[in-house]
Amino acid sequence: MISVLDFVRFSLSFIRIATFLAVAPLFNMRGIPMMARLGFAALCSFAALPALDAGWNLESWGVLAMLAMHEVVIGLLLALAVILVFSIVNFAGHYVDTPIGFGMASVFDPSIGGQVPVFSQFYYILAVLIFLAVDAHLWLIQAVQYSFLVIPFGSLIQIEPAFQLIMELVKQVFLIGIQIALPITATILLTDIGLGIVIRAVPQINVFVLGFPIKIMVGLAVVFFGLPTFVHIAGQLFAADGLLFRYVQGLLALGGS
Repeated sequence: MISVLDFVRFSLSFIRIATFLAVAPLFNMRGIPMMARLGFAALCSFAALPALDAGWNLESWGVLAMLAMHEVVIGLLLALAVILVFSIVNFAGHYVDTPIGFGMASVFDPSIGGQVPVFSQFYYILAVLIFLAVDAHLWLIQAVQYSFLVIPFGSLIQIEPAFQLIMELVKQVFLIGIQIALPITATILLTDIGLGIVIRAVPQINVFVLGFPIKIMVGLAVVFFGLPTFVHIAGQLFAADGLLFRYVQGLLALGGS
């Protein structure tokens, strides 16, 4: 016989996990059926089924609404860390597209149902493959389930340290994104300088006809030879001791009663 307490425990844990799966990259892909996501969230909720303080008045709708809102906030906060880490590769792709000449080009991404720049999509697909290869999805789900131990139902999280941690992660988005894109942008800059010198010496050359194909070929060559470096950086982002793990662990450490 399922008691009211057990139903509330399951519902609250389901809200946190379902919120995380609905927002976090890869888990929120449109290609994944909604029923599959809800079923997986329910399965994880049954597996976790954390304890609930008996001091809560479960007969009050206001208390239940507050507890549900708390779980939504915690799920969104954990998903925000994943979103920011994945935005590193999207930022790098945006930073690469413009100097190469693909700034006006875009491809349709069925996972989000919209247009995205070419290299943002390219880097994102590689990042997803690396994310799955290092089993980051497994330990991330484990981290969400572990969050019930360190951030119980209705407990407070330290707002100011959490805000500072998120701001540090935002700073890492720009730093690491520029590190990924800098070799390409620097090479294209040198190519532009070389084309400027050639055109200065031979004014008859049409810079628009000659420059765009050269920059595209040079940019694609640098991207190809830079793939091992990108794989190494992405591995450091999603590894068990990488950037995402450290910041998720830092958020969980801010939980309190």
